[in-house]
Amino acid sequence: MDTRSLKAIASEMEAHERECVVYREMTKSAIKGLEYRIKRLELLIWGSSATIIGIMVTVILSLLSWKM
Repeated sequence: MDTRSLKAIASEMEAHERECVVYREMTKSAIKGLEYRIKRLELLIWGSSATIIGIMVTVILSLLSWKM
């Protein structure tokens, strides 16, 4: 059985809860930073995909008109 007093245990619990709050806030800010970076990468991928599709359509149409 633990010989610590209830006040000591309560004090440790309160300290732990304060640390958890700090950790939770740090995690939230890290996630927000990642959300921004993921959104930026998503836009970059969409833009690159549109560019590649546009180039492919241009090449295919120019090849079709060149053979005729």
